[in-house]
Amino acid sequence: MNDVSDVGVGPEIGIEQEIKLEVPRRWTMPRLEGIGRVASVEGPRRMTQSATYLDTLDLDLLRARHTLRRRTGGSDAGWHLKTPGDGDGRVEHRLPLGRSAAIVPAELHAIVAPLVDGDALVPVATLRTRRTRRSLLHDGGRVLLLVEDDAVEATTYVDGERVHRWREIEVELVDGTAEDLAAVRDALVAKGLAVSDSPSKLSRALAEPLARLGEAASGTSSEKKGSKKKRKGAKDPAAPESRSAGEVVLAYLAAQVGVLQSSEQALRENAPDAVHKARVATRRLRSTLKSYRALIDRVETDPLRAEIKWLTGALGDPRDGEVMLERISGLLDSLEPDLIVDRADRDMRAALTDEHERAHARMVKALDSTRYERLMGDLVDLLLHPPLSERATGPSSAVLPKLVAKASAKVVRQAEAAEAMPEGAERDEAIHEVRKLAKAARYAAEAAGAAAGGEAKAVVSAWKDLQEALGDHQDSVVSRGVVMRLAADARKAGRETFTYGVLAEREYAVARSVEERYKPLLEGAIAAAGKVGTKG
Repeated sequence: MNDVSDVGVGPEIGIEQEIKLEVPRRWTMPRLEGIGRVASVEGPRRMTQSATYLDTLDLDLLRARHTLRRRTGGSDAGWHLKTPGDGDGRVEHRLPLGRSAAIVPAELHAIVAPLVDGDALVPVATLRTRRTRRSLLHDGGRVLLLVEDDAVEATTYVDGERVHRWREIEVELVDGTAEDLAAVRDALVAKGLAVSDSPSKLSRALAEPLARLGEAASGTSSEKKGSKKKRKGAKDPAAPESRSAGEVVLAYLAAQVGVLQSSEQALRENAPDAVHKARVATRRLRSTLKSYRALIDRVETDPLRAEIKWLTGALGDPRDGEVMLERISGLLDSLEPDLIVDRADRDMRAALTDEHERAHARMVKALDSTRYERLMGDLVDLLLHPPLSERATGPSSAVLPKLVAKASAKVVRQAEAAEAMPEGAERDEAIHEVRKLAKAARYAAEAAGAAAGGEAKAVVSAWKDLQEALGDHQDSVVSRGVVMRLAADARKAGRETFTYGVLAEREYAVARSVEERYKPLLEGAIAAAGKVGTKG
């Protein structure tokens, strides 16, 4: 490793130049003194290193000649991201170990984000290396090269769990020249080694799934351009008949885990819309695990759903605060000036801003918790080791439409129950339940995609329209409650509450107007949903 720099608070960056050599059985290390400018050899020094490598289930990073790992042991423990460099060199980005392999550092995730296209990063291999290191020195004592004799045990998790073992030699440039590197390489080749065809230990361990995925890890950048889109299209949703029901649902779950992984830094920074996207991802996860529990064992996933619900709640307070601040501020902006008395607008905005900031601080505390770390690890484990039922192995186009229809039927039953109730708080709550079930039906149709037939998009759109209208209804109900609570606080402080009453009345009018649109939207959604799951 040479040309190391430390860029601000970001990753430490260096250029790596090394050669990998394959070792035959019963080979022994020759004397290295006297090769080129090598005057003496320091060592051997022995160490054991373990590294967890992360990638998508499609190995998108490896296929683009990127490797992301978290290494423990040895002299360079921490997170390492290797990316292509100029010529034969590679750029290595390094960060400290952090908490665990379940939480990818945001700085490294940002670098690989364009390659993974929102997919979840999961452990694809664990490598345990027993390393014997020798430092090759110039006559002035300067380290020219490192020669590292590695006995590798690799456990891979793509296409099932497998164990691979081999021995290899790495010759890494430190403070020498390309000529020094070539001289040692040639000397070792002359003693029976062969230059490896695998650019990395990971690519060697995952050679079979790489071949199955149809693209060499060393492919040209021009070949890679657009290949991810092609690969995704080949699996989802262009040819649903070629995929099992379990594969389709797991791909949807993986996309939601990917959203959570990519959102963490934005959540901490309170970036616009970050909380909304993350909370929607948690709701999609919980809803999908419930709607498709005929495919994924609920005995294992129900406890996971409970933990996802905890995260949804942690995200809920800052999101609700965000929504209320924006909504009530908008209502205040729409009022005629003479309807705002006793600086009610200033007081309401100040109170809501303070509540939102405190909720955001609580959310960040949740992200820092071991509970969050454990949840992210469990979600990744679900993707690697899904507890699929026998039914999940069936064709997606035969299995999924019926489950989408089942989710839609629950909305219809709840809507009928809500319709029979008199106006009031109980009916508002029943309509809110219609909204939640409509979201579940929408997410079920989203997860099924084209496997649910040509009507899937219409179903998603119809339930989304209903869900959003009912969301406006629910927001108006909640907003009215917030306004009345703030009015009570103002009254206790001896302030005028006229403006609060005006806002409460306007929110009441919003709720009533939504109910006027509710029936046509519901009828349209029911009609669209009725076309799904009627075949097979």
